[in-house]
Amino acid sequence: MLCSAHYLVPGFQISARITNNAYISCMKTECVPLSAFQIKGIPAMSLVRNMWTKKPYEMRVLKRPPYGAVPVEENHSNRTPSSESQFQYYTTIEIPDVDEQKPQPQPQPLRLSRFDRVTRLLWDLVLAIIASLFTVFGIWVACIDGKAAGPESIGSKLFETSQYAPTIFPVLFAAIAGSSIKSIASWRIQTTRGATIGLVEQCLGSQTISGAFLTQIRLRAVNFVAIFTILLWCLSPLGSQASLRVISIVPSYPGKPVELTSFNTFTPYQYGYNQAATQAITSVANPMTASISAASLLSTRNQDLWGNIRFPVIENLEKNSTGWMKVPKSDNLTYASLVGVPVIDLPSSGNTSFTLPGSYLSISCPVFDTIHTQNFTNFTGPDAPSPGNGDDCSWTSAWGGHQFQIALSEPCSKSLNASMTKTRNARKLIWESWDRGYAGPEYHRSPITRAICDITTTYVDANATCESLDDNQSASTCNLRYARRSMDTSHFHKNWTIFDVNLPGDHLLRKGYNNGLFELLITMFPHMDQNGGLQPLIGYFIDPFHAVGNFFGENLMSPQSTTTNVFETRLSQLFNSVLYLGISPSAFTGSVNMTQIISKESTIKDTPFKLTAENTHLQDIVRCNRPWLGVLIVSSVVIFCFALVGAYLHILTIAPDLLGSISVALLQNKTEGIVGSSTWSSDEWSKNMRDKKIWLGDVRPEADVGCIALTTTAQDIPPGAIKGRLYH
Repeated sequence: MLCSAHYLVPGFQISARITNNAYISCMKTECVPLSAFQIKGIPAMSLVRNMWTKKPYEMRVLKRPPYGAVPVEENHSNRTPSSESQFQYYTTIEIPDVDEQKPQPQPQPLRLSRFDRVTRLLWDLVLAIIASLFTVFGIWVACIDGKAAGPESIGSKLFETSQYAPTIFPVLFAAIAGSSIKSIASWRIQTTRGATIGLVEQCLGSQTISGAFLTQIRLRAVNFVAIFTILLWCLSPLGSQASLRVISIVPSYPGKPVELTSFNTFTPYQYGYNQAATQAITSVANPMTASISAASLLSTRNQDLWGNIRFPVIENLEKNSTGWMKVPKSDNLTYASLVGVPVIDLPSSGNTSFTLPGSYLSISCPVFDTIHTQNFTNFTGPDAPSPGNGDDCSWTSAWGGHQFQIALSEPCSKSLNASMTKTRNARKLIWESWDRGYAGPEYHRSPITRAICDITTTYVDANATCESLDDNQSASTCNLRYARRSMDTSHFHKNWTIFDVNLPGDHLLRKGYNNGLFELLITMFPHMDQNGGLQPLIGYFIDPFHAVGNFFGENLMSPQSTTTNVFETRLSQLFNSVLYLGISPSAFTGSVNMTQIISKESTIKDTPFKLTAENTHLQDIVRCNRPWLGVLIVSSVVIFCFALVGAYLHILTIAPDLLGSISVALLQNKTEGIVGSSTWSSDEWSKNMRDKKIWLGDVRPEADVGCIALTTTAQDIPPGAIKGRLYH
């Protein structure tokens, strides 16, 4: 067997005749056997593997062929004889190994195995289902908006889930969007309409969020595909953030109305006579003593020692405003009493806000001066001064040891009791005390501090919020925020005081009933004025924080050392404290027996009253952000639809999917009418050929066995249209 092969090399022609195991090298018309370069084991039909050729100018100096090659003379038809004789070329040819026994691929139809198709379909559906779960998540959050978010509640679990969503969503979005966009390009080039190079390049370059932006910039693409792709990928970060921000746990204070019980402070003192007055020495005096001793502790607190709410002195707050006024926590001049008013049935949890109505005795002293007399005024003798108010004719007075005296004017008629249809002039209250705490010798008698005061009633509304401590109903911290004069018009006129209220069952005021109150005031600290001691009531005006245990000194209390406002406020605090405790010492000191208080025999059965409060609990609730909910639903619905589109296109597409892989370079192609430069980059090819259409189809439709290739010629029959057709 004799074979002949011709190899065209730039500048010359080489002819080689090869027998089974012999090689020859031909130069011009001469052929030389290459027995020295026989390569054992190389088949006769092997191809030329390597060829080394010397350039013309090298031929001139080389006398001997390199590597044992036979010189070959160049043979050009367009060269002159003189030039042809000047150059010689050398070449070395190595024949590669070819396995002639290796089986060649057989023609086969275009089809995917059932397993591959089902697996791909299931994968696409799984991605679609996961995408739909984000929509379900958003709708679920909207349904529980405003619901409680306890430790094991659905809201808390959804909130915990949302913390992982920003990690899952972009990964899922990229998996679905990238695959579906590529499937659009793969499907489009297999249709009879084909696809432009620009469309294919846009799809292949937009499989990531960064690629979606950069591809449009590289291709200078401003079309529907570019805008749609960018908007699509913008949903990835937006949907990721929406899955996190759609739900939040916020504190809430849901409220419910509750009913509380308090006591009407416009109630007469209950210990005015005989046995009751004796009982008051322990039941009233003891808590009163404790309150005076704790004045420093109570100075800035709106609650007393037993947690009762103290009313502020409205007169001291009305200097700059009216209506609701903020209650400062400045000093002990803020409050009208050392003892507050109890509020019963406070909830054991949460915050309870309410408006507490009440009243207190207000003392105004237009006269506060010093007199120089030998003794205190005798209010029981025939020379006693007249109250001078037109309604009172006598006095109830009491001496506090030998250091002070208190006198209260009494009405001329016992029938002058509190009435809603009439009024009266304010009662008079007179205070007298030795400036130095004692009278001293007659030749050097101490001056007397005197105060002539009017007593009235102030009705007040206090806005308070109480917080239960450790779920304990009996322990609450109350914050008195605002106060105002009462807007209730059903109250008595302010000139009527509790001294003008007769006891239940009495139609007239009891004569001398107020002696019990005065007796308590002067005997509350017995023997304190002996051996240089000072009555704590006087000490309270001078230094309320150290009232008990004070001693005599120069000018203890006088208009020069104590202002009128301070004297009025502290005197009213002493009176109101005793009057409040005198309603029911047990109720005002934390031992409330409502059964006993409201019994038929009780003289204060009408004192308790109900008030409505708002109880709020600090509670975490689920809050759904509606704008982010809309973004989440749109993003998840779009990616869900894209997953279904990708699944459908994967079913339609059965031709080999080589787009996006270097393997496409190995695919046969049939391109016509392509004019370009080998120096162009991929971007330049894409930009310059963006409108050129390509198809992936059968380029040999007339043959018995087809061939799938890329082509620029329109394909009437896409791959897979003819069932059973075989392809190389």
